[in-house]
This record gives sequence, structure tokens and C-alpha cells, in this order.
Amino acid sequence: MFNLSKFESIRFSFPDLKIDNLLRAQGYRKNHNVRQVIRNAAFKSIERLREASAPQGFFFFEQIKTLKGNHLTLGSGIELDCPVFEEILGGSTHLISFILTLGKETDEKIASYAKDLDEPLASLFLETAAWLCLELVMKKARIYLTEFAVLNGMKLGKRMAPGYSYKIKKTNSRIIWNLSEQTKLFKMFKDFEISVKLLESSAMIPRMSRSGIFGIKS
Repeated sequence: MFNLSKFESIRFSFPDLKIDNLLRAQGYRKNHNVRQVIRNAAFKSIERLREASAPQGFFFFEQIKTLKGNHLTLGSGIELDCPVFEEILGGSTHLISFILTLGKETDEKIASYAKDLDEPLASLFLETAAWLCLELVMKKARIYLTEFAVLNGMKLGKRMAPGYSYKIKKTNSRIIWNLSEQTKLFKMFKDFEISVKLLESSAMIPRMSRSGIFGIKS
């Protein structure tokens, strides 16, 4: 990764999403006697997602210029702010920003089944399957990033993302990294072609997308 550029685009294969994991996410325990019609709906949602999704990740690797308190400045001049930066990213020398997506066809497929009265569970199961799929793709991406870090004598840190909450150990309280910081994260990718767009609300299109950062320690 990042051999010729700070930017990297990776296509991922469809992950091994299990029916039981999907059912568990919908509230069905492992030892429940799940009706066959429910299992069939779960199976169909995974197969439909497999046909519609195109998992892809976009990554940007950059040196951290300064990290003081809640303020982080990258070599490009982009600045990020979060009260737990020093606690979570302390000691990091570089930052990897990422954007993952399942593609627009996944959104379209979920929307199409939301109107299907013949299959009332289709849209619900398909949307849940998509979020689970994104998490599995994130795990694959983390493996790539960990390997990159190890090969370069570095260590990959914790994942962070705008809009998520983090615990401040000193005060035992939680804070939310402001979702508006998403705009700054997307600025890192402005010179590259990516298939995810940011709305004024800081939400992403396609909706089945995720973004965030990893600190890298030397």
C-alpha cells in the first residue's frame, strides 16, 4: 500500500456474512427456533446484497505535523479537532484516513424493497445485512492497514470517526467527535476520484458508507 502515492483504492470481495449473525442482529438468539420463512428471508437478503454490493475502500496516508491537546494538523495543512485526540492518538506520527462503501446499487436495492408489500421483511433484513457487511469489510481493511504498518516498522492505532462518542478517562465522561469534522476528512480526498459524496448535513451518499481515521505510531 501507498508505494506510489499517498492515496490508495482497494476493491474488496463480498465478505462471509452468516445467516445466524444476521438473525442475531435482528434479535433472534442462537437457540431460538426461528421459523423457516424468517431464515429464508435472511438468506435472500444476503444473496441480494451479494448481487448489488461493490465493496470498495479509499485510503489516504499523511504525516501529522502537530498534535496538541484536541488539535491535530496534517502536513497538508488540514486541521482536525476532537477533545480525545491527544489521549487516543498521542504518539502517532502519521494518519490514515479512510472511506468505505458498498456502492450506490446497495442503496437502490434497499429502497426498492421498502415498497414491496409481498416481502415485508426484505428491506429490513437487507439494510441490516448491509451494515453487517460494512463492518466485515472494515475488518478486512484493518488487516491491510495493519500489515502496511508492520512492514514499515509502525503500529496501527485505534479507529476513530466523526459522529461517534469517546470516553475521556480523566473525567470518566463521554464526548462526541463532531460530525461536521467529516467535511475536513473528505478534503483529504478532493484531488482523487472516489465514489462517495458528502451532503451538507455531513451524511454520506451512498448511505451504506463509513469513514474515519487511524493513527500510526513509529
